[in-house]
Amino acid sequence: MTKQVFLHNLKEFCIILVATALTALSVEVFLIPADVIVGGAIGVASLLDIVLSADSWYFSSGVWVFALNIPIMIYCFVRYRRRFAVKTFLYVAFLSVELILLRIFNVSQFMGQFLNKSDGITDKVMYALLGGALQGLALPLMLSVNSSTGGSDIVGLILQQRTKRSSRESMRAVFIANFIVIALSAIVVNYVKGLQQAVDLIVYSVAGLFVCEIVQEFVFKGFSSAVELEITTDKAEEMAARLRSELKRGTTLIKVQGGYSHTDKLMVLCVVHKRQLTRARRIIREVDETAFAYVENVKEVIGKGFANKELELQSEEDV
Repeated sequence: MTKQVFLHNLKEFCIILVATALTALSVEVFLIPADVIVGGAIGVASLLDIVLSADSWYFSSGVWVFALNIPIMIYCFVRYRRRFAVKTFLYVAFLSVELILLRIFNVSQFMGQFLNKSDGITDKVMYALLGGALQGLALPLMLSVNSSTGGSDIVGLILQQRTKRSSRESMRAVFIANFIVIALSAIVVNYVKGLQQAVDLIVYSVAGLFVCEIVQEFVFKGFSSAVELEITTDKAEEMAARLRSELKRGTTLIKVQGGYSHTDKLMVLCVVHKRQLTRARRIIREVDETAFAYVENVKEVIGKGFANKELELQSEEDV
């Protein structure tokens, strides 16, 4: 193993640890104490924890998360690339261990001393929002190392491959499935703890789920956030050369005609990261102060040089 490969594997390992730590804190410290469920296998595990009122670690969400993911992990190893399956397994295993350790050391009770109100009552709104936000960070982190968080994410992959739908449609289906998990959980809680607890579970869980989805979408956009520059100038060749050399971005030249002057010109098209926009403005001013340029937000970029973190994975048969 070369040093470069070792460092790459170490980086991915650390990212998996961070993702599991965020999820474990989200579930054990915020969501379960507030009786909040955000769907998926973790949501089912949280429901079992809440219903059983598990104080001991062997009935805690950590054990249920691992148990619920066993058949999914088996399918994952059979169907998908080994490296993807191993990283997903590591996520599930680390998450289970961390959840169990947090329960053994009563971290939620310790944190509650600082987070709860003066009368000891749990602020469910704050818990749902913080828990949803932390959990929303886990999936983008796992996708950044070409892996998943198991559970409903794998179900989304199966649906995507079986129906040949786009990843966005599959993730939308997973989002709907999470709502169904919340609804079914409310029914169970209604029979076990009463109607008021069931209503509270629906309200706060939906809020937590929305926050989770918003955080995920925000991070996804950050991975491929870009803007398009459309520059009309008399020095198109020089402008394109500067943009290519200094920003390391490709350019496209399009013939246009001025609506007022009726003179033929060239328009320079260039897609850059948002953080490069200031440098691009400087280049435009330096090359041609009379250039006309405008900027448009780009929703998504597919191509070399721009990360695309949608859930697109191949099976072993396709590799």
